[in-house]
Amino acid sequence: MPSETDLSSSPPVHAGVHTITRAPDGDAVVAPWGEVDYDSAPLLYRAVNGLTAGDGGVVLDMADVTFMDIAGLHFLRYLRSYGEEHRRAVTTVNWGRQPQRVLTLAGSLLDEPPLGAGR
Repeated sequence: MPSETDLSSSPPVHAGVHTITRAPDGDAVVAPWGEVDYDSAPLLYRAVNGLTAGDGGVVLDMADVTFMDIAGLHFLRYLRSYGEEHRRAVTTVNWGRQPQRVLTLAGSLLDEPPLGAGR
């Protein structure tokens, strides 16, 4: 049975994290919704920091994210560092149009594709 942590009741109202579930392969799936910005990013940091130790990776499912700004890019860098520090594979899936455009622009400015670019 997958373990779940519901953080969706935390403010602000325009964003949240649906649930953190453990996939059958052991990966933790973090699924934010709404806007990933300065106000909502702390929910994502709290979700990742609340993950239990395990052999599985971390999957960031962006399917329900409608907007992302620089705070989302900072979170992606943090998520990459988290994965390296805890030796967990980190992947991102289901990028929408606007968040993908932010990744593409950031990658062109940095001369390196950020985590999740091209997905």
